[in-house]
Amino acid sequence: MNSQSWKRLFTPNIKSKPDSKISILGNKTIIRPKKRKDIENDFQWRTDTELSDLDATVPINLSYEQFERISVNELSKSSQWSEKFSIENHEKKHIGNCMYYDVNRWEKSCEFGIMIGDKSFWNGGYGTDATINLLYYIYTETEIENVFLHTLQTNIRAQKAFSKSGFSSPKEVKKGRYEFFKMTTNKEDWLKKFSEVDIKIIPEEEKD
Repeated sequence: MNSQSWKRLFTPNIKSKPDSKISILGNKTIIRPKKRKDIENDFQWRTDTELSDLDATVPINLSYEQFERISVNELSKSSQWSEKFSIENHEKKHIGNCMYYDVNRWEKSCEFGIMIGDKSFWNGGYGTDATINLLYYIYTETEIENVFLHTLQTNIRAQKAFSKSGFSSPKEVKKGRYEFFKMTTNKEDWLKKFSEVDIKIIPEEEKD
């Protein structure tokens, strides 16, 4: 038996996403699957220097046509290791994105990421609400039990939002020239702390 066959045989088979697409309705935001109509905003946000700095990366160097082609291709694929969402306010305005990725089936863990790309919605509690919504989804709709994230040590605003959302125990981590805090949360503690949240999970209509 080769190494790949061994991995397939002994890798735990945990549920990392529901069988069908859903949306998550929270207090201030709606999290829904990515759609083709999001591509224009996504391109603007991925080419924004300020947003890239906060994400410890650089703006993408692609034309809109190239970015659109890549994005459409990604929309047609599904992965058990990650899931991407768009964030809307209650007026159905696309204001940002969030995701979980690098699902580790042995540790039942994943990494969390979020960006409020529309700057007019900064400092309004939308990032905190969306984070709580996605954690609720992960802990009630999948078998993932541990979620972590990395945030720049200089991004105090994000750290406060993540603390309000249930992340804790910041640990200093250095990656290349960037210095981060790794923050964590786990299913048992999080569900106890947020036992009274009013979040609805509803089927997502299959249309743009």
